[in-house]
Amino acid sequence: MGVSSAVSSPERTHTPDDLVMTYVLASFGFACLIGWELSAVFSPALTLLSFCDIREAVLLRIVSVLTLAAAFGFCAWKADWVFEHRNRFLTLGSLLALVAVANTAANLAFDGIPLFVSMVAWGLFGFAQGCIMTYWCVFFSLIPTRRTAVSIGLASALGTLMYVFANASDSLWMNLTEIGLLMLASVGMVAFLTTRIPQERILPVHEFNRTSVLTLPASLSVACHGAVYGFMAIALCSMGPVAALLGGASGLVGGGFALLWGYLGPKVDVDTGVVQRISLPLLLAGLLLFPLFDGAGRIVCGCLVITALAHSSIIAWYSTSIDNYEFRLHPVDRFALREAPNWVGFLLGSIIAYVFIFTLHLEGWTYHLAMIVFALVVVVVFSVYGGNESATKKRLNALLTPAVVEQLVASEDEPAGEGQAVRPPSFKQRCDHAAERYGLTPREEEVFFLLAKGRNAEYIAEQLVVSPATVKSHIYHIYRKLGINSQQHLMNIVDEDDG
Repeated sequence: MGVSSAVSSPERTHTPDDLVMTYVLASFGFACLIGWELSAVFSPALTLLSFCDIREAVLLRIVSVLTLAAAFGFCAWKADWVFEHRNRFLTLGSLLALVAVANTAANLAFDGIPLFVSMVAWGLFGFAQGCIMTYWCVFFSLIPTRRTAVSIGLASALGTLMYVFANASDSLWMNLTEIGLLMLASVGMVAFLTTRIPQERILPVHEFNRTSVLTLPASLSVACHGAVYGFMAIALCSMGPVAALLGGASGLVGGGFALLWGYLGPKVDVDTGVVQRISLPLLLAGLLLFPLFDGAGRIVCGCLVITALAHSSIIAWYSTSIDNYEFRLHPVDRFALREAPNWVGFLLGSIIAYVFIFTLHLEGWTYHLAMIVFALVVVVVFSVYGGNESATKKRLNALLTPAVVEQLVASEDEPAGEGQAVRPPSFKQRCDHAAERYGLTPREEEVFFLLAKGRNAEYIAEQLVVSPATVKSHIYHIYRKLGINSQQHLMNIVDEDDG
């Protein structure tokens, strides 16, 4: 099967070596996003909202989370339009975050600025946060996935360090300048990298597949995780800047584990259900123990929760991006639907924390009882969910589609010359015949050919620039179609084929 020159001419951009610089720049730019996103999450106690008291700061943060959730709702509603206008709409939308920086600077420099002005600024900030997160997911969904998990994992670690550096100084003006630079760098880098992707490698918007991102029980479980995150972020902020700084920094541990899963790739199979099963004990321990301590004890409990949530968040980032690329899923639609329940949950958790801490002033046994109820809700929702993502995996496997890849071997199909003896079928011809006989898809043919040559799953993943998990899925389908259970049997089938 031939490949048109219009598609094959820039093929070298698919090789891992040519993508190294892209991954390096992406890691830096995404780290800047992590840095200012954490600065937003813990802003009530840190630089961005240092101009007002903690109660007003929490209210402004709640406003920004409300518009952030609304931004994902808009992206899900107008997914095709957002994708087609991504370079202009998402760039300009992301830059609205600078309005919050300007608002902070104005409040620090002048007195008497009305609260509603800050509310408008933080409303725009939340919308900007949704835009920049969507922009990065679109970018990672459009490039080969060979190093995506490692790139995002490394960026989470570097971004957490940037967050600490940008909020730890005694000079508010210096901190504010650093946060502004992080915003500009993250937007500028993703805009630059996205426009560098060859247009012929980007599917028209109507050709993307669409499928349910999460089952309803899984969506409720994700929302509960978001609620825990929102509650704990506000609770730590209410304890002061040191607690907020340590809480955000604790995500470094969770991100490190997410990087480990991404690096191990071929040896582990991590999905939303697995991640939530790992996170649940830590979340429950942190919630139940939090009201039993004061000071440092509460900070430790909060850091335990943030560690678990950072772990699940980073894995969700790279698994969503990888699936989008490999299954040709609509990147805007899928990411928005994946993030919407998370941030709606975060909003509810933030409101609950505000009511508990600043309205009801819960302490002692009443606080403990409220946290027990909170933990029970998380357990009940997860019990209904069960951490089973098999239905989602089946839907994705049904969407496996062929993709253009590098020509792995030279054609061996030249006809014999006049007067020459007809040659026996070549190895490539035998593979093609077997693939046709067993009804393999074009993508399965590519995997089949490398299996017949004795290659393992990790090698195939590297050559085809896909994740090992996807290769394993292809191998499973190939074995099932051939009615075999070993690679040696597959090689025997090819060897014995006479064409």
